[in-house]
Amino acid sequence: MSFLELLAGYWPKLLFAAWFSIFNLILVWVYLNEKKYIPERFLTGFFVSSSFISIIGEQLTVRLYSFFIGSYNISDNYNLIYIIVCILSDALFIFLGGMLFTNFTGLKNFVGASIYMEYVCLERLCLVVATNYTNYVLLYIFFQFALFVIMRKNLGYLFKATSLKWKRIFTYLVGLFYILDLLYAAYLIFPELGTNVLNWQNVLWLDSMALIACSFVSGYIKVSISESKEHDEKIEYFQQLQKSQEDIITTLAEMSEVKSGETGQHVRRVAEYSRILAYKLRLSPEECENIKIAAMMHDLGKLMISKDIIEKPAKLTPEEYDIVKQHTQYGWDILSKSEGDLMKMARVIAVQHHEYWNGQGYPLGLSGNGISIYAQIVAVADVFDALTSKRSYKRAWSNQEAYDEIIKQRGEQFSPRVVDAFIECYNQICVIRDTYLD
Repeated sequence: MSFLELLAGYWPKLLFAAWFSIFNLILVWVYLNEKKYIPERFLTGFFVSSSFISIIGEQLTVRLYSFFIGSYNISDNYNLIYIIVCILSDALFIFLGGMLFTNFTGLKNFVGASIYMEYVCLERLCLVVATNYTNYVLLYIFFQFALFVIMRKNLGYLFKATSLKWKRIFTYLVGLFYILDLLYAAYLIFPELGTNVLNWQNVLWLDSMALIACSFVSGYIKVSISESKEHDEKIEYFQQLQKSQEDIITTLAEMSEVKSGETGQHVRRVAEYSRILAYKLRLSPEECENIKIAAMMHDLGKLMISKDIIEKPAKLTPEEYDIVKQHTQYGWDILSKSEGDLMKMARVIAVQHHEYWNGQGYPLGLSGNGISIYAQIVAVADVFDALTSKRSYKRAWSNQEAYDEIIKQRGEQFSPRVVDAFIECYNQICVIRDTYLD
């Protein structure tokens, strides 16, 4: 087959390939504001498009099938074999095209694959419904426009959605692809469908099945988007609620810090150190975010200690130190009437953050992993920040001096596991230290 013959036979698909590339460029411009490498992106989009890939796949399939017919003398009566081979090869090349498109766009986690399959199904629908090249192109334009109208309000959301279940959408689109491919195969099994031998009701039946299947999948996608939006709105609400709670807790924690001559920045630093250490120790994302807030309340019990003792510039007497140590139990008592995972974590931290790994801490004399991992984390974060902060009764240590002291107390005052995480996160901790200066 010459180039001109190929062009004459495939000009609609080449047109669709160009449109696929152009339309995706427009979406990238509008929603991602990326306007670089336009010629390169156009050419890449053209050659990985399902329309162009299907041309390559069809030509290779026909040639391979013809080769085996010649080699094994398979009769032309084996239309079913040919159809099966075509469907399987079509699926293979579409799969390869989807992978190329995903790598080209960087849209992982079934996002790129789902977008690609939408175009594939759109083209297959046109193949089923169209009767000639002209209405094939016109139907493609019509369905593309209809799809755009249906999805236009959600296009911006699709580019930033994080909770949308793309894998499920992709699965439905693959199912639709096979339905449309099988419906199109009916024209090969019953060639009369493409002629006037059978009445129009038969063709209308196939077209109706194709349109109904597409409508169901389109409806499912819209429902999925609506569910995802609702989920994201709930997440945003809870984030705002958490932020409000965090602001209240920060204010309350700052009151206890001010009373002890410390600053609200100390609260923020300890909170951020604790979150980083929790992530390094592979705690769950929820625990990592909760410990950031819970750590702010570690010294809340100091509100119950006399101001004269808390703000005393000189060394405390043994009796006064015993009174100060009671702030851990006071913290537990203050927080004990609150429910929820966050507050449970906060009161455990409040009562245990002065426990030592070797059992020499207070108030309960806990040791090793008998101490909550949350308290183990906050203990390191709190001491590092206290050492590097100036107080009325001491100078501020350098970051290096405080770092050396934390290492020295590994297995003594502090959990070895947490100290190892501290070593790995030390540079990040120093950045936080410089960000929230007193």
